[in-house]
Amino acid sequence: MQKFLYLLVALLVVSCADKGTAEPTSVSKKTTNSFYEKACAFLDQEQQDSAFVYYDKARILFLKKNDSFGVGKSLINMAIIQESEGDNFGSIETSLSALDYLHADNKAHHSFLFSNYNNLGVASNNLKNYQDALNFYEKALTFTNDPIDRLMIDNNLAIAYHNQKQYAKAVGIYKKLVDSLGSGSEFYPKLLLNYSRSQWYQNPKFDPIKNYHRSITLSKKSDDRWTRDAAYAFLSDYYLNKNPDSSRYYAKKMLTLASQLKYPADQLEALQNLIKLSDGQEAQHYFDRFSKTQDSLINSQNKAKNQFALIRFESEKAKADNLLLQKEHAVHEYKMERQKLVIWFLILFFTVLVAGAVIYVKRRRERLLREADQRLQHQRLDFSKKVHDVVANGLYEVMMTIENQNDIPKEKILDKLELMYEQSRDLSYNRNQEIDFKDQIFALISSFDDSRTKIIIIGNDGSFWADIETTHRMELLQVLRELLVNMKKHSGASQVIIRFVENPHSYSIYYSDNGVGLPEEFLEKNGFANMQSRLAALHGKMEKVPSASGLKLHIQWDKQEK
Repeated sequence: MQKFLYLLVALLVVSCADKGTAEPTSVSKKTTNSFYEKACAFLDQEQQDSAFVYYDKARILFLKKNDSFGVGKSLINMAIIQESEGDNFGSIETSLSALDYLHADNKAHHSFLFSNYNNLGVASNNLKNYQDALNFYEKALTFTNDPIDRLMIDNNLAIAYHNQKQYAKAVGIYKKLVDSLGSGSEFYPKLLLNYSRSQWYQNPKFDPIKNYHRSITLSKKSDDRWTRDAAYAFLSDYYLNKNPDSSRYYAKKMLTLASQLKYPADQLEALQNLIKLSDGQEAQHYFDRFSKTQDSLINSQNKAKNQFALIRFESEKAKADNLLLQKEHAVHEYKMERQKLVIWFLILFFTVLVAGAVIYVKRRRERLLREADQRLQHQRLDFSKKVHDVVANGLYEVMMTIENQNDIPKEKILDKLELMYEQSRDLSYNRNQEIDFKDQIFALISSFDDSRTKIIIIGNDGSFWADIETTHRMELLQVLRELLVNMKKHSGASQVIIRFVENPHSYSIYYSDNGVGLPEEFLEKNGFANMQSRLAALHGKMEKVPSASGLKLHIQWDKQEK
């Protein structure tokens, strides 16, 4: 009885043709696809199987044309046909596939989305998935403002609530619909019938008989046999435990009308009541007829399910075979083109190879000449820098020693000049002297110490310089010399502190004085830029430390792995 009640309300839906059967809303026939037009023609003639075949053909043609909208419309109609033939699972699967081709933000798609969600609700209700049905119906409402569409969805919602045994909600919806339509509406008999039945389920003391008979009277005027069929079913159900004779009478009327309508589901429902209400041979007769009708219905539904699945399978198989042929043709064409390409490639390859070899030899010769010139320039610059470090800075150091120390012995001056001579001579042989480096650092710093500038040295021990390579030592020596020269020239400092610190992974030299300090931009000029470049060769850096007065610098470089 639950399924029959639903099918009655589904009569409110509009399809390609008024077949007198319960179907969700079908979609528009306007299209340039001849298969689609032919499918709708078959559907109007109630040839469901042929309609399904041509909707599937239309779907494939729409896919080839990249017409996703057409694909969606075809799938919706296929899903509606599957539901009408009892293939509810297949219908849901097809409807869900259609959603991939329709877009909620396109208003032109809204009517089709409405039909699709309504069909999902119908199929879910048939499978007794009532909550799913409610969700799909609510979704369908978001895609329509048409009064008839909303009327249909409200009916379907009421059916789902009734089937969930939420009779109060169902009655509330039906009451609004009945009151809003009035008895003149073509939908009024159907709504009144179902409204009365839900009232009876909600309140067993309620008498729906008067409304049932009124629905029959109104349906006869419009020759609505489906509403009369439902009314006979409801009357038989109402009298089943109250008046067996009346229940049997309406069950027979229902069986006759359902047979005329060729609707086996209602025939089975009528026969089920007649079996309960009959005895002996009559009951056996009805039981035999029930078994035969049920077998026929099951076979018909299974045939439809298998047929729909087979049609889709054959369609996909034909599509796959066609793609395979296209692929084989494409492979053959590819091989022919590839042979041509190989020949041209070999010609091009040898041409490019010869040209490339010529260009390579020419560029290599130019590169070697350029690298030789760069090495020569580098050697000149390196030698010039060494001459500056040894001669110019050495002379300045001697000058500072003579200026700052009045009583310096003549031998000490001669020793410094001899050291400069030895270092200058070593430049021509590209050699380095092995010296006690801490003493050389001490002598360098001490030469800048006088009555106006006192220099304090901390941490200048042999252990600090022990693991530092000779080349690195000489670079650091020049950094310190540049630093002290700039101190004498610019700072006006009276006290200088130089501290040497060995860290776990690095070395540090901290310099601080109480002079006038240096602006930030000055660190990029003069000897400071030269110091930074020397330290960069040691993977080191020199940073200015913020100070309220004077100048503070931190020189740091990484230890080398042994």
